[in-house]
Amino acid sequence: MSAAEPEDRLLHDFLEEAEDMVSMVEQNSARLEAKPEDLEPIHEIFRGVHSLKGMSSFFNLTHLKSFSHEFESFLDLVREKQIEVNQEIVHFILDGADHLKNIFNRLRAYGTDTELAANEQEYLESIDEKIGERSAERRYETLRVELLRYMNKVKDEGEFEEDSQAKEVFDIIGKIAPELVEDRRKSAITNGTRWIRAGQDISREYMALKSLIADAMADKPVENGYKIFMENVESLVSISSASGDGEAVAMLEEMKENFEMFFQDEIGMDSMLAGMISEGLGKYAADIQEEKPAAPSKPSAPGARPETAPGGEAAKVKTVRVRESLLDEFLDQMGELITINELFNNIQRKLDGGEFDGLSVDMKSNNQAFRELSGQMQKSLYEVRKAPVERGLSKLPSIVRGIAKETGKQMRLIMTGGDTEVDKSLLDKIENILIHCVRNSADHGLEPPEARIAGGKPAEGTIRIDVHSDGSNLYIAIYDDGRGVDVAVVKRKAVEKGMLSIDAAAKLPETESLNLLLRPGFSTAEEVTETSGRGVGMDVLMASVAGMGGSLKMANTPGRGLRIDFSLPLAYATRIKLGLTLGVGASAFLIPAENVRESFKASKEDVSTVEGKGEVVSRWGMLYPVIRLAELFGVKARKTTVWDSICVLAESKGQAVCLVVDEMIGQRQIVYKQLTVKTREPNAFEGISILDGRNMALILSVEGIIKQFREQA
Repeated sequence: MSAAEPEDRLLHDFLEEAEDMVSMVEQNSARLEAKPEDLEPIHEIFRGVHSLKGMSSFFNLTHLKSFSHEFESFLDLVREKQIEVNQEIVHFILDGADHLKNIFNRLRAYGTDTELAANEQEYLESIDEKIGERSAERRYETLRVELLRYMNKVKDEGEFEEDSQAKEVFDIIGKIAPELVEDRRKSAITNGTRWIRAGQDISREYMALKSLIADAMADKPVENGYKIFMENVESLVSISSASGDGEAVAMLEEMKENFEMFFQDEIGMDSMLAGMISEGLGKYAADIQEEKPAAPSKPSAPGARPETAPGGEAAKVKTVRVRESLLDEFLDQMGELITINELFNNIQRKLDGGEFDGLSVDMKSNNQAFRELSGQMQKSLYEVRKAPVERGLSKLPSIVRGIAKETGKQMRLIMTGGDTEVDKSLLDKIENILIHCVRNSADHGLEPPEARIAGGKPAEGTIRIDVHSDGSNLYIAIYDDGRGVDVAVVKRKAVEKGMLSIDAAAKLPETESLNLLLRPGFSTAEEVTETSGRGVGMDVLMASVAGMGGSLKMANTPGRGLRIDFSLPLAYATRIKLGLTLGVGASAFLIPAENVRESFKASKEDVSTVEGKGEVVSRWGMLYPVIRLAELFGVKARKTTVWDSICVLAESKGQAVCLVVDEMIGQRQIVYKQLTVKTREPNAFEGISILDGRNMALILSVEGIIKQFREQA
């Protein structure tokens, strides 16, 4: 591991937290727009930006700190009600969040602070205009940064001896702003220099102590000298302890003892005490390595988007934030797992020694304990993977705002149910679905203000997203109060594209007409815009929903808006369900137990053929369609008649069928794996699982089998 890696990890962690903070800003901006009188969201935004400013100071990210400081000043006036909250202010806050994301992208790509882009500078100037006057503090901060940049170009004041004019400028700066000389002395870390001991970056603490000693040796007044010394030495002790650097810990503890022995409140930090701790710090510094930074690759222009190779160092690593209580619970379960392992080891020892008495009882008991524990661990892992849906909604306000600016329309976005939790693997997919639908509503659905007023509507259009879950499925409704879909136009376009004849179009019901929008390449847009109109997207959207095992339906009210409802299973990256193993010929298939009502042997009298329905089985006074899995999958059955076979009454979403198989092999836990190869009947399977350690078995999708059966009937 290189010495630079600890700091790289710190910067990576900082960026992860910073990006979470920006998501929080976007989420709370949506809350603020929906309810401007509630200022709690603005308080949360302010606290987040304030923390960002503090962290950027810790990492010496001067430009990020400057931007955060100005943004914070603006937010402070909003939370103090000196600036009224309205849609314009909410959009302005979201603009600030967008600028922060661009700054983070540059930090992630280059690993160093870069100058603010022109549009970011303009944003800060807009803040000054909204505040009403350019503050003296802002002027000073800008001047300080510029002067410090000039001073840092020189490594040593001695370099000025050959340039008397430059030396004079340097001396003047020292007189009118002496604190800049001190800032310059502390700014080596800003320029990227690091001090490493035992593989640990101790730059901040080491420089703070050196600065403290230098001030005291120069007889400068030192405020909070005791606190500064103790905090930084204790931090070094903690770092050294963690890295196993016992020698450093001993030296630092000795420094602390000497300091506490001779420090007096009346005198404070004087040159004699500074000389004493300087000697101790010198011993500690003997094994410190100084690392100069490599010249960073700068962007061709401020704010330019970085270009990085796929999979390169700038690639973002996916991380998961986990509540500490969940980790504690998981660790407890790991302890129980070790205990169960020891019990199985004991059974193994008895078997090896020929002790068979009671082994069956022991094995059964241990298996039961293991089954219960694995279920608990599965539940814990599911909880770890959960995240609120609002994380996938955070980009939507910015998208709506951008389209409103481009089109001149007035619109607002209302979102409810953002606290609904789903598996993290679904978030990106959900986000893509919602982005497409919101763009369609904003670009195609909502009318311009004058058209809305003429139609008796408010000038401002509304897009609404409602999310809820029943524990098994996630339900998302997206609807707007726009023009809706003109079904006549849809039919005309379908005829023009050769999808329908004129007669077929005239007879087509409205529901089927709306489904034409889901066909590849179909669009009713009269012109192509930056937002939509190319005839791609809705078919991809439908394919994405289907790929997730979900469904989509549309409800249209011409002149009043369009509603799209999604139903998506709350799937996990790895699912574990109780299932049954079915034998069909020489093959075995798995079926989730939740889809099975019962299995039974039908009598010959229970089986009949009904015109228009085909072969059916009578059970409890109801007739159920027969689906022979052997015929469906093209395998040779061992039994030819329904009454000689096993009937499995399977159901999904209120529909039930009778699956005919050769045998019911038994019950087992199904560990789902994604099906990555194409099968003869792709809709009939929802995954694959290991069957017996060597062989794999396909997992039946009862919903897909029923759907396929209905289509072929």
